[in-house]
Amino acid sequence: MAELTVMLVILLTLIAGVTTLGRISVSQLRLRGEARAEAGAAALTRSTNGWVEDSQNPENRSDPYHRVNAHARLEAYSPALASRLPASNYTLAARNLAEDELGLETETHRRSVPLDDLFIDLIYNKNTVLLREEVTFPAATGLWK
Repeated sequence: MAELTVMLVILLTLIAGVTTLGRISVSQLRLRGEARAEAGAAALTRSTNGWVEDSQNPENRSDPYHRVNAHARLEAYSPALASRLPASNYTLAARNLAEDELGLETETHRRSVPLDDLFIDLIYNKNTVLLREEVTFPAATGLWK
């Protein structure tokens, strides 16, 4: 009888945990979708202001895994002609920090998800879980002339 009681408590704990974590996961996915949709719509209406610096400096990044290179591998890109686009791989390679030229903006969304009473009693002694999603998009208009 004792084993059956322990098994029921464990089974209730597992069911409460799985259902609550599933609900939190779905809420996180919806929050991510909302954040991406809002950031994408804002990026379509936002434009860049052109170059922040008037003169284009020579390439001066010594580390091949600089934060720009870590994503785009700009050191392997060597076009025959200089690009006339204000935000291309070639022109961004001459910048130390290219975030201003791309018009990057970060959208942050937060949502508080209430937890079930059984989950609070058995597993996590808090009433809510705070979900947070952060999305960064570049400006989508005014990138070329």
